[in-house]
Amino acid sequence: MVRVLSGIALGAPALLVVWSAPPVLFLWLVVVVALCAAWEFQGLIADCGWEGVRWEGALDVGLLILSVWAGGLMPGVALTFIVLRIFVRSMSARDRKAGLAGAGVSVLGLLWVGGAASLIVLIRLVDGGREAIIFLFAVVWANDIAAYYVGRTVGFRKLALSISPGKTVEGSLGGLVAGVAVGQALVGWLGIAGMSRGWALTAALILGGLSQVGDLCESFVKRAADRKDSGTGIPGHGGVLDRIDGLLLAAPPFYYFLKWFAAG
Repeated sequence: MVRVLSGIALGAPALLVVWSAPPVLFLWLVVVVALCAAWEFQGLIADCGWEGVRWEGALDVGLLILSVWAGGLMPGVALTFIVLRIFVRSMSARDRKAGLAGAGVSVLGLLWVGGAASLIVLIRLVDGGREAIIFLFAVVWANDIAAYYVGRTVGFRKLALSISPGKTVEGSLGGLVAGVAVGQALVGWLGIAGMSRGWALTAALILGGLSQVGDLCESFVKRAADRKDSGTGIPGHGGVLDRIDGLLLAAPPFYYFLKWFAAG
């Protein structure tokens, strides 16, 4: 019950901002969430031996998102300064090999959290972007919720035992079915960029599959850090990164999927 109430308490305001607020307010919502996720990611890789500073990684992510929003030359300029900062940080590490490895993982986190969050912001700006964001969130959330409860109820075949022992094949399939069902229910109502039910089915399956892979990717990082959750800020869920890990991998291809539709 705590898990459900926490999800509603966080999801309802987010959907309200998406639906009713101007894009710039949605931008700042994404920035705040991404800063929290990046802070947690830096904590995870610190447990793996990286001598980084949490606020530096979080600010890198925020800078990347704002530069993508600004457009033009700004993303390239921002990435140049961010990569330079990460290299300088790696040079100060006592162990050079660990410093270099940590720099690489920091760049991975920047692209994973900051890059995906930047494209989520851009989705809001495409034709029908408000509806597309609702579709994306609903499909990923339905997938996550159904995979969790179906797995706990009838799951017995392990999906990835060495990475995430709690995930099951049955839960994974249940999540995909739920995501498709929600996608079909929403596409006719939302009318996303001329997307047909057939394309909505394809999109929901891809989003569901990628969100599950994203969940496993974060589980891999947590396993390396010997942590159960990325944080403790959300009762029943863990950290912010634990809640958006699937979204971070599903959002980028969905953005290009929508751009293709718009171009067509």
